[in-house]
Amino acid sequence: MLATLGALITVALGLLGALAPATVARLVGVQPVGGVGLSEVRATYGGLFLGLGGACLVLQSPVAWLVAGIAWVGAALMRLPSLVLDKGSYPKALGGFALELTVGLLLLSGAL
Repeated sequence: MLATLGALITVALGLLGALAPATVARLVGVQPVGGVGLSEVRATYGGLFLGLGGACLVLQSPVAWLVAGIAWVGAALMRLPSLVLDKGSYPKALGGFALELTVGLLLLSGAL
């Protein structure tokens, strides 16, 4: 049940990225340049998240939950050195860390 919630969050974020790439770009702090930039945001924050979450929902497989969970936790863990190395924005970066870690742990619960 918790893993399904993580997959649904992933799909919801993917829909947002696919349907509103300019909004997502502002939320994550990137500035897409022209159509190519928006296409990149749509593909990464839309298609990748839709595929990852959708695969978990369709397959209902411990391996799918594991891979998706590791991807989210990996993103969360990479934010920590980024706070120091890239002088990241603490409130926003810590919020991203919390979201990514939470979704990752939700997904990993399906692999157990």
